Amino acid sequence: MKKYEEAEQDFKDEMSLADIAQKYDVSVGTVRSWKSRHWTSRVATKTQRVAKNVVVKKPIEKAIDELSDSELTDKQKTFVLEYLRISNATQAYINVYDCTYQTAKTNGSTLLTNTNIQHEIKRLRKAKLKELGVDAFDLMEDMVIEARADIGDYIDFGKYDMLHVDSEGDVKLDTDDKPEIFHKSWAQFKDKDKIDTKPIKSIKMGKDGPVVELHDRNKARDKLLELLKSDSSNTKIEITQFSEIKHDNN
Repeated sequence: MKKYEEAEQDFKDEMSLADIAQKYDVSVGTVRSWKSRHWTSRVATKTQRVAKNVVVKKPIEKAIDELSDSELTDKQKTFVLEYLRISNATQAYINVYDCTYQTAKTNGSTLLTNTNIQHEIKRLRKAKLKELGVDAFDLMEDMVIEARADIGDYIDFGKYDMLHVDSEGDVKLDTDDKPEIFHKSWAQFKDKDKIDTKPIKSIKMGKDGPVVELHDRNKARDKLLELLKSDSSNTKIEITQFSEIKHDNN
């Protein structure tokens, strides 16, 4: 390694030009020449040194700090955070104000009409989506999947025929002396490793066997139609709209 290359590393380690000159037994002017002619990373190094002292906050942390500086009362700020956590205005109001259900039902809805509170909720929701790496297109894709869901993607089903026999194994005959035939149906889940489970809302055991419930595809289609109409009229669609739509689908 050449002297100026070794000296560049010393400079990155924050050694002064004078100390570098003394170390390599050259003049300070020579070191300056090395710096201007050969040290290509000198600006990046300075930036790296500064960056070490900068604490980069997550979007949601920054948004919460801004909420603390807002003109809302302390309880209103807490209500905003509770509402974002549980998406239930009545319960959020109870948790913050420690009141009866009837009072919370009225006052919780009233708080949501407050312009400043609406602004903070939208701003914090947008910050959280940004932190999660979720944008409008991700949520639209989810709606498209729900709108196109087909039960046949998850269950195989069909029918088969079988002869009707008595307890002794003899085939029973109908009035025309022809063998009686039963028509049987069958259904079977597909392997979960071979399907996309996003459109499935729930799977539970009913009295007649397993029950699969998909998300409401008609509701998802209606929402998509609304978005298509908005897009065709050049209306800007904010990411918070998609967040609210996804919440409604759940």
